[in-house]
Amino acid sequence: VPTVNDQPFMRPFGMESPDDGTLRVFISVVYFIVATAGVLGNLLVMFLLYSTHTITTGTINFLVFNLALADLLFSLALPFWAVDIALDYSWPFGLATCKAVSLLTGLNVFASCFFLTAMSLTRYCYVATALKPGSSLCNRSCTFPVTTAIIWVGALIVAVPRAVFADLSRVGSGNDAACLLRFPEGTAWLGINQLLRVVLGFLLPYTIIILSYLLLLRFLCRHKLKGSSSTRRKADISKSVAVVVLSFCACWFPYNILTLWSVLIQLDIIDMSKSFYTAQTYFFPLANCLAFTSSCFNPVIYCLVRKEYRTALRNVFFKLSLGLGQGSQLGIPLSNVYSQTLFNCTNFCHGT
Repeated sequence: VPTVNDQPFMRPFGMESPDDGTLRVFISVVYFIVATAGVLGNLLVMFLLYSTHTITTGTINFLVFNLALADLLFSLALPFWAVDIALDYSWPFGLATCKAVSLLTGLNVFASCFFLTAMSLTRYCYVATALKPGSSLCNRSCTFPVTTAIIWVGALIVAVPRAVFADLSRVGSGNDAACLLRFPEGTAWLGINQLLRVVLGFLLPYTIIILSYLLLLRFLCRHKLKGSSSTRRKADISKSVAVVVLSFCACWFPYNILTLWSVLIQLDIIDMSKSFYTAQTYFFPLANCLAFTSSCFNPVIYCLVRKEYRTALRNVFFKLSLGLGQGSQLGIPLSNVYSQTLFNCTNFCHGT
């Protein structure tokens, strides 16, 4: 079974798509909106990190910058899929672009998940080792470039099959050229590919994220933070943890449930049914939209919810409103929330 953007493409198998032109237009518009918001949001995050000189002040900030870069590249790929869907899965961009966009989509979906996971582990590592900074790899400046390189290489390895198997095929009654992931004969290839997508792109990262934040909250409950505002800080961190975990699950859970359903069919564990086809036709595109909106939510959750960056953003807009010249510096010095030289628990627990 070939797939279009991870969705089983069933027209060649006698299941003609119903008149879903309205849905396709809606999905295309949403893709363009998500792409625009993702580009603007992630560029803003990268600009704030660069202008405030906080990219290299800690592992978290460096990972946030790379997360924004991954989501930015992912947002740039969405318009191609939007046009593809608007044209009823007719790919007008050629084979090279089909392979490149397929690779870019897979690369940055996995990279985004991996960076989210690394950030949750790093946040717990910082807080849990705050009283013993010398014993933790989290406080060594050489670790985060290596970690970042490993994440990008790992995401590339997992995403390479998308470029290898991406192909243009003539499908449907209109004999349209569709950008498909066409695997060798047999459905096991597709099932294994989608199973890896669910495990590496959702189950494993989400499990690690939840465990990291549960351990973080347990640590905060067992240790008293210094200062009169420690209770409020604990509450703020608890709220940010809830937002992170719930938003990640809300964005990716429906998509992965439908994908897992498809995996069971591809591996001949259950039979294909009309309800499955209906779900893939109508609900999968909506689930895809919800998952793709995470490229907009990530920079908001991981950067703009922090008070320091909200202040920097307000100051940037204030300076712009004053009509400063192009040569003026818009950077706003910030306190280094995750500074490598401050190792007390209060400083590390201050941010989200």
